[in-house]
Amino acid sequence: MTILLTTSLRPSQRTRTLCNDLAACCAAFSTFTRGKTSLPYLFEYARSKNSSKLWLVHSRFGGPSLIECYKTGDPRPVASLLIKRVQLIRELAVRSPTSTRHRPLVLPAPEREDLIPLYECLKQMLGEHASPNSGAKATELRLEFSHGAPEIFFIDSVSKLPCGPSIYLRSFRCGL
Repeated sequence: MTILLTTSLRPSQRTRTLCNDLAACCAAFSTFTRGKTSLPYLFEYARSKNSSKLWLVHSRFGGPSLIECYKTGDPRPVASLLIKRVQLIRELAVRSPTSTRHRPLVLPAPEREDLIPLYECLKQMLGEHASPNSGAKATELRLEFSHGAPEIFFIDSVSKLPCGPSIYLRSFRCGL
């Protein structure tokens, strides 16, 4: 079971690359090239692939602007992340030398109290795909504040280097 990632109807190249980067950083994500596919068909496709969640990545002004999370079959989003900016894998100065595509995803609790609501939101968005315990080889989803905004980034547990995109958020909503 994975989380199915797809884009809005007319995505930018950065949005497509963000989806591919997320799928490349851990085993929790798989991608689907949407084209002109409708939302009901996406839910059916996600069910046929045994995906428990569907993440729809929207574009605006040439970049990713919003990630909406749906439970498979429910037309109302469970949660959404409003994106300020994204740093793709190719833009990182230092990155993990090994592939982390087949590693499990770990979501450790944040050290700061003010990140707990975002942590709970991400737990809801990821569902059973995020384990709180770190394994020997895993991809860790870390939360921190950067320039006054929450940041989501992926770290290789072995090399302790970034292995996925960094997503800087404006805001987030859970339980819509």
